[in-house]
Amino acid sequence: MAEQYDVVVIGGGPAGNAMASGLKAQGKTVLIVEADLWGGTCPNRGCDPKKILLSAVEARQAAQHLQGQGLIGAPKIDWPALMAHKRGYTDGINDGTLNGLKGQDIATLHGQAHFQSDNQLAVGDRVVSATDYVIATGQRPAILPITGHEYFKTSTDFLDLDQMPKRVTFVGGGYVGFELATIANAAGADVHVIHHNDRPLKAFDADLVKDLMAAMTADGITFNLNTDVQAITKTATGLQLTADNFELTTDLVISSAGRIPNADQLGLANVGVTFDRHGIQVNDHLQTANPHIYAIGDVSDTPVPKLTPVAGFEARYLVGELTHPGAAIKYPVV
Repeated sequence: MAEQYDVVVIGGGPAGNAMASGLKAQGKTVLIVEADLWGGTCPNRGCDPKKILLSAVEARQAAQHLQGQGLIGAPKIDWPALMAHKRGYTDGINDGTLNGLKGQDIATLHGQAHFQSDNQLAVGDRVVSATDYVIATGQRPAILPITGHEYFKTSTDFLDLDQMPKRVTFVGGGYVGFELATIANAAGADVHVIHHNDRPLKAFDADLVKDLMAAMTADGITFNLNTDVQAITKTATGLQLTADNFELTTDLVISSAGRIPNADQLGLANVGVTFDRHGIQVNDHLQTANPHIYAIGDVSDTPVPKLTPVAGFEARYLVGELTHPGAAIKYPVV
């Protein structure tokens, strides 16, 4: 006999936690399931640790701008000490989040959730059932499927580096690559950003992107545009990247070519839920093709940016929708 709940939330990140807390406050019986770290990407290996590392970069840049105008000597970044500072924050997130959920008397399970059939969700050797299910499993970094792809590291690895390598290369010109390239450069690395066409940060204003790239180039970052990396090979001197008429040897290669939804291990085909590389398809009530399964946050295919405040907004909307069904979701300006 499966354990029964009003709602099972799959994913213990910002969206899932807001969902579980909101439903519990409305008197619903709730189970939240997490396969990895409680708290999700943002506080564990995303925006929050990035901001901690970036704070040192910004302080250093501010000091550089004031040289000769009241300051003498700009500080150097001590990467191991900065990383220890970051870990002082992130190391407590998993346990703190889990304890917060338990403190609200919300049931928790750790393991990979997999739909066996309608109303049958397996988590390890447990089977649970609910009136409604909310998928909030987020996204993960995409790894480009090229020869030698096993040598790629991701933003997750970068945000937990013990030492900063001498040479760091980012393949993919999205905002994550730009942010991390700035941090690596300030920490003393020789940094390259490789992008397959001539328009990195394509979702942003072209003139502003041009200005940003000029400033980053002046700081010592090298951009290799219109370069489609075909292979990574390990050599005696490092990792060799090759493309047409292009060769570069580096010590660390980060795949910064976007993110993909964590939807492929949930058994969604067994319950009639469809997804693609943009996420799980939902209607304007955040409902999937299965009327009792919803998707929110980064894993859903919605017409808004994949941002933590957006995930929280969707969670608050859906708490209302599952307690007092009403109007379609209407996003404010993001």
